Amino acid sequence: MHYAGRLHKLLAVLRTMVIRLSRQLSYPCYILQRIIGILTSRFLRSSTVYASASGRRECREQCSTASNASSVAILPSLYPSEFESGRSVSHHSGHTRALAESSHPEEVESNHVSVSIATSLQDGTPPILKPMTASDVRRYSKKSQIQRTDTDFMISPGRKDFSIPDKIDAGDLIWDCQIHPHGTLYFSSEQVTWKDPEMETTMVQITVFTDSDVRKQSNSDVIATCMRTLLDQAQIAGHLEDTLTELTIDLSTNARGEPECKYYFVAPDRRVLFWEDDFEAKHLFGEVKGVTSGHIKYAMEAEYWMHRELYPNDCKITPELHRELQAMILHAYADTIFSEISLAPFDTDELQRALNIVDYLNGIVNKPDSTANDQYIWAYARLMRMFTRARFSNFYGEIGARLGTDHTVYAEDNYLDKRPIVKLFNIVLFGSPSSHVRKIDSVWVDQSVNRPRWKMFMNGLTSEWSGLAIYSTVMLAVDISFLAVPAISERPSAQIALYISSLWSVASLVVSALLAQSGGQQDSINRATAFMTRMTRSLHGKENLAIIFSLPYALVIWGMVFFFLALSLVIFLSANVTTWCTVGPAWLLVIGFIAWPVWAAKSPPIGQPTSSLWIRRKLGK
Repeated sequence: MHYAGRLHKLLAVLRTMVIRLSRQLSYPCYILQRIIGILTSRFLRSSTVYASASGRRECREQCSTASNASSVAILPSLYPSEFESGRSVSHHSGHTRALAESSHPEEVESNHVSVSIATSLQDGTPPILKPMTASDVRRYSKKSQIQRTDTDFMISPGRKDFSIPDKIDAGDLIWDCQIHPHGTLYFSSEQVTWKDPEMETTMVQITVFTDSDVRKQSNSDVIATCMRTLLDQAQIAGHLEDTLTELTIDLSTNARGEPECKYYFVAPDRRVLFWEDDFEAKHLFGEVKGVTSGHIKYAMEAEYWMHRELYPNDCKITPELHRELQAMILHAYADTIFSEISLAPFDTDELQRALNIVDYLNGIVNKPDSTANDQYIWAYARLMRMFTRARFSNFYGEIGARLGTDHTVYAEDNYLDKRPIVKLFNIVLFGSPSSHVRKIDSVWVDQSVNRPRWKMFMNGLTSEWSGLAIYSTVMLAVDISFLAVPAISERPSAQIALYISSLWSVASLVVSALLAQSGGQQDSINRATAFMTRMTRSLHGKENLAIIFSLPYALVIWGMVFFFLALSLVIFLSANVTTWCTVGPAWLLVIGFIAWPVWAAKSPPIGQPTSSLWIRRKLGK
């Protein structure tokens, strides 16, 4: 015991010296700092200091009247916050003991399956620490845990309180039960203060958030163990520089059944996330390529606002944040009105409604010492996240920033501009693929989708397919009626043309219905991005998608062509010369009227002279 205490003091002194030296020499002492930190952490976990802390916790659980029990027994450097309303440690300890007598985690009734990884501690295997982002929190993707069983619940006479406990004393941490605006239950710890009394470090306030059910003691113990390790590493590395820090922990198991403790730290003042392990930043980028170290800050800020969406409690909306969001919405609103290629993530109507919401909250924000409700904070966080993510996708603040929805920031391959497949199918599909390729190029730019422009694109396609379905129905009715004419049976060639026209009309009707149904499922931006990524994964992905979108139009045109052919055969296969002389000129006139708009629609590209101008220039020479 005597030698262990001396060794502990020696390691603490070495650790203090390394931290001071690393602040002056930075990276050269980083490796030595990590080695000393690992030795210190391992020794602390096996020394009598932790044994005594654990003994105090067990003593408090067995005998709640012990006056010298500490309210938080994670580390000697972790104790209740003294920054809140001037409360002392002894007063907070008394409150904790009274809370422990009135509420225990084991007494909380629940009708859902609680996820627990207590077996990892029983087997002596600590959970694997794994960094994650706020988008990786499995709140909206995890399976439902509520059991479909009949509940036998007897209400005692006079009972009026059916609320869940506001606080849970789980031993190491005191948890507050929070209800998200969407309705889910999550937990946040009371603010605790982290400081090593043997080291000259800044006193830091820590708040822990989790979706794991800490009403089960084993889950709370695992979270406390992970928090103990993470804060020890962060303090040794000198990462706890901000006075206010948040930590999110998510308990899970990997594919091999090993327990995992996924986590991320939050620095609210800087609007960033940070970790104590190497993190692959590519996970944050999505389909955005060419990200620089300075540009990644917008991806980090978007994750920070995602964190605020998930855990909106105990956050104050400052007037500066209100003005920042209001300015973003006003700029996007004006840009959407005056520009057809605006980069705003919302359309005009949505921006108007968002501006009304922000104006409504203006009076609440400007009140002195006012704390907004979780619903208000969630609304701010959602808007800020979408605007910040749009800035990241559009390379905001970079020299080659995207200035319009149809503007690419990357160098394109010249081979893709030739599009040989489109030129081939233009002949068969009456030029429709080229038109759809241009529309797709204006929507799917640099593997990203602009939400308002995508909505306009899909609404236009849906309207087009609905109109073509009506044309196909009319053509099918006309073909069937024409086949009922007795004279058609005497013209086998005209009858075959009508059969083919009917088949084209049916095909156009079916394809239009299928595309309209599938297009209605791509209303959200995430599904739209996944759909476009899947369809354009191959080399000629855009061309294939344009050909598919062109099918309803091309099929109904082919149906009209064969109907016109059948009608022409009936007319000109007649032996009557009078019919030839009277209908022939009209037939030629109709052909001219059809060819005229087709020829007029084929305008030359910008910068290339028309054929008449080219002839005039040649003659002028």
